[in-house]
Formats: sequence, structure tokens, C-alpha cells
Amino acid sequence: MFSRRLIALATRAPCVCRAIPAAAPFSTTAAVQSGHNKWSTIKHDKAKNDAQRNKVNLKCASQIAVAARVGGSIDPAINFRLATAIEQANRQNVPKKIIESAIKRGGGISASGGAATATEMPVYEGIGPGGVAFVVETLTDNKNRTVGQVKAAFSKVGGVFSPTAYLFERRGWIEVHAKPEETSVDDAFEALVDLGAEDLEQVERDPNDEGAPTAEGEGLVYAVYTSDKDTGKVAKALADAGYRVKDMGIEYVPNEDTAVPALSDAAQRAAFEKLCGALDDIDDVVDFYTNLTE
Repeated sequence: MFSRRLIALATRAPCVCRAIPAAAPFSTTAAVQSGHNKWSTIKHDKAKNDAQRNKVNLKCASQIAVAARVGGSIDPAINFRLATAIEQANRQNVPKKIIESAIKRGGGISASGGAATATEMPVYEGIGPGGVAFVVETLTDNKNRTVGQVKAAFSKVGGVFSPTAYLFERRGWIEVHAKPEETSVDDAFEALVDLGAEDLEQVERDPNDEGAPTAEGEGLVYAVYTSDKDTGKVAKALADAGYRVKDMGIEYVPNEDTAVPALSDAAQRAAFEKLCGALDDIDDVVDFYTNLTE
């Protein structure tokens, strides 16, 4: 399975999708040196860093807005998914003003405190290069704009809108830090199942993550899987039992019997990566999933 969430969680992803630019035609024109002087290099690096920071802020804001909308409350004390999204944004150093604005957006409140333009969460389905199925989740206040952008991304690589959700199964996922006394998944299996886990696995911990469960900064991280409808309830139960919830959400998992194997054709692979990059660049896209099995 390939999804934007797996891009962020590279330790759980066998494949990271990046658009590959086409090779430039041969030319004898002298190349422009971006690093001609120190100030030019600094400006170039700053622009890249600013763009990356803006992208992180935007994606965190989208997750907060979604959590506020689907969680039924803009109060993080009541809406556990929202509380987790806010904590994740704080770890990414997202400015407080952006977080507060995202909460209001998800709750249908304007910046001035009145009713805002209604937001919707349309899901788009399509077939991309190599017959790979896509499910694209969005959050938007203008469906016409969003559907146009998503459809254009598919069209540019020969993809089409087509029903694909039946090729996936929805499930909830919750990432939690193990308790200090737990040294393997086996130590926690029974306890986590009793708390609502249907399946779990150990995932590699981000070395930059703060809030380690042990003084040495070591410890395990579990991915707990459950019914999509029970995700919030199970996450709350895990937190009440002493597990620190790192992140949570709902994902589309491809059915094994209809999954697409790795793309061996270079042109198809390049087109697939181009589509993934285009979707990732659309501000209204919250997440996307494919049934590619690499």
C-alpha cells in the first residue's frame, strides 16, 4: 500500500513517492549558477526551507481541521482525535495561530467567530498509471475547485476517475509508545487486545521524537489496528491505560486479491510517481491511498 501517511512515516513505508522531472533537452546555453555567491545560496536554501515549512504547516492544519470536523467537537478535552492532532502539530512547531485557525475551520467557525463557509470532505476515486487504484481524501470549502485540481492531476498522466473504494478496506490505526516495562510486542499483546486492538505490529521509532518513555530515550512504538468506527474509543482507552498516543487516523488498506504488484515498466513508474507528487501538492488533499503492493 502506498499513501501520503506512509510518506510521513517512512519507517513504515517500503516506497516513498517523489515526482521525477523529465530530462532537459541538450543545449549549449551556459548554466545559471544558483550558488554564484554566498547570498544567492542562502536565499535559495531559505526558499526551499520556507516551502517545506509551509507544507508541514498546511498538512498539520488539514489534519486538525479533519479531526475537529469528524470528532464532533472543537474541544480537545472531549475530542481525543483532535487532541492528538494538536499534539502532533506542536511537535512539528506549527504556530499557535495556524492551529487555532484550523480548529475553527473544522468546526465551521470563521476567524471573526461567526459562521464560516461550510467545509466538506469529498473522497475521489480513480485509476492511475499501470492500473493502480487511488482513493483521495480531501477537505474543502469549494468542491468545484478541488474536483478540478484532482481530476487534472489524473488526466495529465492518462488516469481517469473510476470507482475504486471497493478494492480497499477501511481500518483505524493508532501509534502508541510502549510502556517502559514492555520489551516486545508479545509483552503488550494481551493487554492491547483487551483494550480493543484487532491487530498490532512494532514500528521503528523516529529518533527525533520527543517524550521518550524511558530515561535513555529508548522504547518501542506499536501500530495498533482496529475498526474504523472504534478508532477514537480505542485510542482513549489506550491513553487511559497509560500508553502515550503518538498519532491516529483511519486508512484504506488494499484487498490482497486485487492489489497491483510493483510497476516494472519505467514509464508507468514515472507517471505513477508524477501523479503522487501532483496529489501531494494539492492543498485540499488530506491523504491518498493506492493498491500498489511495494
